[in-house]
Amino acid sequence: MMWALAIIAAIIAMLAVAGVVKDSIDLAHAIKEREERDREWRAHELRVIADHEARHRTETEEQ
Repeated sequence: MMWALAIIAAIIAMLAVAGVVKDSIDLAHAIKEREERDREWRAHELRVIADHEARHRTETEEQ
C-alpha cells in the first residue's frame, strides 16, 4: 500500500515539475514576443521621424 502512495506522490511531483517547466517556456516565449513588438514599434517610430524630417527638409528647401 505504501508503494502505491509513493507512486501517486511521484506522479504529482512530476506534474508539478512539468507545470513549472511549461510556465518557464511560456514566459520565455512572451519575452521574445514582447522584444519583437518593441523592435517593430521602434522601427515604426524611426520611419515616422525620418518622414517628418524629410518633409520638413523639403518644405524648408521650397521656401
